[in-house]
Amino acid sequence: MFKRMTDELVKIYDLKQDYRKIGLVQKATLETKDYGLVPEHGLFGSLDWWRAVEENLISIHTIEGIISRVYMSGHNDYPEFEIDDGQEKTRWTRDGKDEVYVVGRHVKLKYVFQKPKRAFGGEYPHKVVLEIWVGTNGKI
Repeated sequence: MFKRMTDELVKIYDLKQDYRKIGLVQKATLETKDYGLVPEHGLFGSLDWWRAVEENLISIHTIEGIISRVYMSGHNDYPEFEIDDGQEKTRWTRDGKDEVYVVGRHVKLKYVFQKPKRAFGGEYPHKVVLEIWVGTNGKI
């Protein structure tokens, strides 16, 4: 069982502020047949979409634990980290400041599920990160 840590958490990533990612997903959704996300509750990142998140039409999920691994995947070119919540280990993209991802730090991550237009492999539906919070351990 995960033991809750008491250090201060600092938000290091917020999808609402990631205009580049939102723009790329919106462009893929609007301009391609196979890429992007199904706009069930409005276009990804739009006011309607965020309203659906806030009204729980798109459920928010939270995982909290410790950073158990920091690594590069793919062809050693894709930054990821692993969260151990005491029951399972899950892996995520390192969004935000790379240097704050330190093994042993407390982490809290909020995400939603979104359906891609076409499933190419991997998880379906996709997990889309909304926020990442990391423990300071007296730093950051």
